[in-house]
Amino acid sequence: EGREEVSAVNVGISVMLLGSIGFMMALFELTHCYRSTMARYTWKAISATISIFSAVLVFQGVNGILEAYLLEDASVQARLIVTLVHMLAWFFSLQVVLAVITGVLPVSGFDPKKDDLKVMEARMKTFAILLGHITGFAAINFFATVQQQVPRTFISTFLVAPVAWAFLYLMGRATDAVRERVVLMNDGKKDEVEALWDEEAEETEDDVVGLATSFVFAQSVRLLVGGTLPNAEGEEPLSVMREHTLMDASKLVAIGCGLAMLEVLRVMYVKAQFKRLTPQLKNIIAMNFSWCGYFGLDWMCSCTIFGHEEGMMKQVTLALVVTGCALADLYILEHLHELRMGKLQETVEQGIRVVVNSIGILIGFAWEKAFDVAVVEISETVKVVPPQWTKLALSVSLVALVVPAWYRHILPTILELETDSESEGHSEHHKEENVEEGHLSRPLLNGMPKEENGDLKKTCESLRRQVAELERSAANARALEEKNRELEAAIVAISRELGDLQQLADGLQ
Repeated sequence: EGREEVSAVNVGISVMLLGSIGFMMALFELTHCYRSTMARYTWKAISATISIFSAVLVFQGVNGILEAYLLEDASVQARLIVTLVHMLAWFFSLQVVLAVITGVLPVSGFDPKKDDLKVMEARMKTFAILLGHITGFAAINFFATVQQQVPRTFISTFLVAPVAWAFLYLMGRATDAVRERVVLMNDGKKDEVEALWDEEAEETEDDVVGLATSFVFAQSVRLLVGGTLPNAEGEEPLSVMREHTLMDASKLVAIGCGLAMLEVLRVMYVKAQFKRLTPQLKNIIAMNFSWCGYFGLDWMCSCTIFGHEEGMMKQVTLALVVTGCALADLYILEHLHELRMGKLQETVEQGIRVVVNSIGILIGFAWEKAFDVAVVEISETVKVVPPQWTKLALSVSLVALVVPAWYRHILPTILELETDSESEGHSEHHKEENVEEGHLSRPLLNGMPKEENGDLKKTCESLRRQVAELERSAANARALEEKNRELEAAIVAISRELGDLQQLADGLQ
């Protein structure tokens, strides 16, 4: 028995080692790919992965404290109240933190960097994404708890999803009205910083809606396909997991892929847009793809490989399988992006962007589950402090290690790639116009080898960034020149007034 146990541990460590090395090298290759689209998609998926991973760790740490001290023997009503207050606390913390970062809510000793919008935007995106995802998982916790109280039928559990959407939508409209009143309070108009605050807050609230609504919808789909409603954390007993078949898992994955395809078609062909509802619907469908994909692959692993095991070995293997499938999806999407579809190109890119974000959430959730099991295992072996405090300390330590690197290195890279992508999109648009007008029969780089083409693209991107810097410098020079002219005019006016005063003084003498 001892040898078998040691052997199982060795296998687990071996899988973790080989999988981690392969995973890191694959990411290194993809982030430095000569195809800029593939590199951009990979960086965005990594960013979404880190944000989800960090947010769930923080939420699970705090929620563990609440479970231990407030909810262990609590009634259903008390549990609903505590989870609702927990969600509202994160929701309003999100609003306050973003207001402080932008300087809309001044705090002594904190410099919001209003003179450097790039730094402010990076700060705001970091905290908006992180706090938005924490708020989203707190909302999942509340509405999934509500879902546990309704009859265990598909219709009853499904109706919780539109209720969650309506509740969070109304909360977003209320905070939107408060923000509009705050920005117009002083001077009666919205400046660039205040507009940035309002826009980022709205986008984050839409992410919260997408996370919470999609999860409870996915729960009802799992009930429909598998016959059992999972608990509020999406977990099922081992006996239930063993009963799922490969067909059940395939159905769940197919439903997620079908929803993703419907969203791509909606983006391409449905032109009607609603200010808050359309982005929220996009997030809900995209995140449903993530949930259905993750739990479908979980069922596949349980019914094929890990029918009698629920532990670290399974979670690491599942995370590696999810990551491999996600990277394969990115490869397919990159080739789809390279297809030229004329006027539909922009809408196709929007649809692809939706799926890429959901792929990042899928990877992040898979690895967070593996790390969550690891944190629980370590917490139970530490006897110095209670397990829930050990879990919170480990979660905060991991986040403190990951988030600064994400803020300093990953987000700036994504912002730079997005800027380059927009510039490239404008140039492609003008090129297609020239082709249609007959100025250019075909792209000049078509006949070049891929290596030379890639080098030229990198050179063009570097030159484009230099041009952008020169344009900014020129704009600053023009502004300075305008201020000099205003100053010279002011000096002339003062000289004239001094001359008039001197004449008046001479007359009085």
